[in-house]
Amino acid sequence: MERVPEEKDMFDITIIGAGPTGLFGAFYAGMRGLKTKVIDALPDLGGQLTALYPEKYIYDTPGHPKVLSKDLVKLLHEQTLLFPPTFCLDEEIVGLEKLEDGTFLLQSKEAVHRSKVVIICAGIGAFSPNRHAAPGVAELEGKRVHYKVKEKDLFRGKRLLVIGGGDSAVDWA
Repeated sequence: MERVPEEKDMFDITIIGAGPTGLFGAFYAGMRGLKTKVIDALPDLGGQLTALYPEKYIYDTPGHPKVLSKDLVKLLHEQTLLFPPTFCLDEEIVGLEKLEDGTFLLQSKEAVHRSKVVIICAGIGAFSPNRHAAPGVAELEGKRVHYKVKEKDLFRGKRLLVIGGGDSAVDWA
């Protein structure tokens, strides 16, 4: 591991994963007055909800008969800001080491983090779609070939071909 962060860089709790569980954990830790850091491999908060299902409704969240995934993430983020944690996004943890004093060093390609406690709320981890290998597809990614639906209105009224047999493909079809 790289240099050991100084004592002032020590966090009470570091949460790996900024999905719903990690965000609520950060709020709860903050509510208890703990210095909290949240690290996620994805560039945005929300985990699967943001990466795969931002426009889908969730029906099993307490207090919400139904809520759009992206709205739930927004509300959870807003809730964490009552006791703001430190967020480190687009940073994948590649090493975890327990030191003799009982604290932890977390290593990413970008930095070394130090924490008294580590909570892993990683879910499915960093999401990377299986890309289609046909010639010419790479040049169309983000224009005419999409691996996820962030805004369904972009596709409204258009003829589409949905390829895949997983839950997402079936739901969007």
